[in-house]
Amino acid sequence: MKKIFIAYSLFLLFISFSVNAQDVKFGFLQPEELQIKECDFEEDAPAVVLFDKGNSWFVQEVDGFVLRFDRHVRIKIFNEAAFDQGEFEIALYRTKEGLEKLKQVNAFTFNHEDGILKKVALDPDQVYQEEINNNWYVKKFAMPQIKEGSIIDVQYSIYSPFYTHLRDWDFQTNIPTLYSEYKVNMIPFYSYRYRMQGTTKMDHFKSYKKPGFERTFANIPFKDMVYEFGMKNVPSFRDETFISSRNDYIIKIDFQMSEINYPSGYTKTYMNTWPSLAEEMLDHDDFGKYLKRSEKWADKNLSYLAEMAEEERLGEVLNYMKTNYKWNEYYGKYAQYSLKEFNENNTGNIGNINLCTIGALRSVGLQAFPVIVSTRDNGKVTDSFPYSNLFNYVLVLVEVDGRVRLVDATQSMCPNHLIPARCINGKGFVVKEDSESWVTIANSATSLEEINLSLHLDVEENQLAGLCKAKSTGYMALANRSGFHNDKEKFKRRIAQKGLTIKDEIEPDNLYDKALPFKYSFEFSQSIDRVDNQLIISPFANLTQNDNPFKQENRSLPIDMVYRQGYRYITTIQVPKGYRIEELPTQQKINSDNVAFNFVVTEAEGSIQIIASYNFKKQSYLASDYRELKNFMNTVASKINTKIILIEDEELAEL
Repeated sequence: MKKIFIAYSLFLLFISFSVNAQDVKFGFLQPEELQIKECDFEEDAPAVVLFDKGNSWFVQEVDGFVLRFDRHVRIKIFNEAAFDQGEFEIALYRTKEGLEKLKQVNAFTFNHEDGILKKVALDPDQVYQEEINNNWYVKKFAMPQIKEGSIIDVQYSIYSPFYTHLRDWDFQTNIPTLYSEYKVNMIPFYSYRYRMQGTTKMDHFKSYKKPGFERTFANIPFKDMVYEFGMKNVPSFRDETFISSRNDYIIKIDFQMSEINYPSGYTKTYMNTWPSLAEEMLDHDDFGKYLKRSEKWADKNLSYLAEMAEEERLGEVLNYMKTNYKWNEYYGKYAQYSLKEFNENNTGNIGNINLCTIGALRSVGLQAFPVIVSTRDNGKVTDSFPYSNLFNYVLVLVEVDGRVRLVDATQSMCPNHLIPARCINGKGFVVKEDSESWVTIANSATSLEEINLSLHLDVEENQLAGLCKAKSTGYMALANRSGFHNDKEKFKRRIAQKGLTIKDEIEPDNLYDKALPFKYSFEFSQSIDRVDNQLIISPFANLTQNDNPFKQENRSLPIDMVYRQGYRYITTIQVPKGYRIEELPTQQKINSDNVAFNFVVTEAEGSIQIIASYNFKKQSYLASDYRELKNFMNTVASKINTKIILIEDEELAEL
């Protein structure tokens, strides 16, 4: 029998030493915990995790094992900004074969009032269940009587039949942590590999055989091998804007099954290499075999496309899938439903739609392959070891006229030359036989937004009357087109919130012709600020960027813009009779390797025209570029929101 192992060379780098984390008992506080008023290494934190301890181990049953995960977490609340730390949501997984169950939930809120320590228990009836989708549900509860100075003590267990998915562990959260520890108890029948993120070593690491009596399974005696991972004084993760996902940056440890060692002596290996991962997926009933069934189905239904040019074939297949099937909002690299169910209901998850698209493309003579990816909110993947559970989406790689392209058939309003922005997240693994192939997922084209305004001033009514003609391309067009298509009134309200009164309806153009820019226009009115004999006008009617989106003083993480962005604003203002311009904004130009800005003002007979444009030349930037971006947007926001002042002039009024 092979000895259990958690394989990774980083083990050799660990230096094991004792961490002063005392043994704690649930429901009983330490005197020093009551005295803590702030986190020593992060004084502005609204709360601190006093400790967070997890323990995964195998509960033996008659015919096998169930994975049990225990957690005990204690949190000190300093002020009301952290009251939400008392709200818990525990995600649980399920399939047709079984489900994870939350058991043994115990929790207390401690409040020290008038020299007396009061202890309030969580009512078990206040633990609620919320359905997420077919594979996930959530247990939720909120701790009672949370106040400034409260300590919450929570303990629960999760029982899982899914031994292939040993629970991962996050050492870092959005508040600082004094001590975080994860203990895994391994048995000789299952082997796992792991990867660490955000650190190269633990403050505490220890491995040992579990003391006590041996256990026996299938007449094989064994003792658990215990591995302890611990970190102390972990800073909070500041959820910076313009990042792909917090999962890409927090300190954590992920596990992946490596082998099953059966008592009979047979060993089943799980994805030791990328080619073996591809082989396993291609042999999976809801992936590779589903692909083959889809190709046979398409042979009967789409064979008439085979005589078209390759580009036309691709377009026809994508349009067919987008028109006839609806995405049910569930991700997944595997098909959720059988091909028969998918065709009967005309709806399915990402796997259903895009795997079927690959089968259809193959049936009409195009080379197409699945590419498994991780969406932005799921975090980036690493090619250092084949962790299949990191992937939650599948795209389509197709060769057309000698050029390889990535496409997606799940979003009806998305033009065929774009993949959804949720997929622009590093790279994806191409699932081919006997191959390790990767593709970079990016979009080099700039998405543009243009707003053209024509403004007239009604001095008597203190009203500005305007006509707005807007145009967008790329991902900005996709967002606007989808927003308008899904909820016209919400789209209209979003514009009106900028202080405009929209007359009649917003008129769209190219709403369904996705290959063209999306355009829309509307007439509006807006009140004018008047001070004595002066009219104060916002030249772009508040339809531009009003403030700087880069609000942090300093930046430690890269800036991820998702795609390259460009903005162009044009306004023409008719100066009313009897008024003159007090002062026009000055022209300005900025151009660097990262950004560009151009601000041009011209004055003609009775009118003012301003053209402002700015561009982000890259889709991602280094943290060292942050200061430039922040200063750049300070300049842009200030300039395009400069007010124009018109002064009443009696001499002009008499002309």
